[in-house]
Amino acid sequence: MIVSMQNDAGLTRQVKVGFSWTAFFFGGFVYFFRGMPVHGLIWLVLSVVTFGLSNLFLMFMINKASAHYYLEHGYKPVGPGWEIASPKWGITVAAAA
Repeated sequence: MIVSMQNDAGLTRQVKVGFSWTAFFFGGFVYFFRGMPVHGLIWLVLSVVTFGLSNLFLMFMINKASAHYYLEHGYKPVGPGWEIASPKWGITVAAAA
């Protein structure tokens, strides 16, 4: 399931609920694709230190981290799917249509 978020300028971001196949294939580089370069640098360093084992954890938590990041930076939930996503991600914001 994919949920959408939109900021005041009208830019829409979509985040999948659950496992991230993108992180499975690209590891910490996904943070750069999603506009989160500081997180990406931290994760790449962590990946080098743990010889890539940290990426096993990343695949399961990156979508939740991205959703929290977007909500903290002015995005608001829009569209369907938030009734399923918000309990899984621990978000208590109501969807706005």
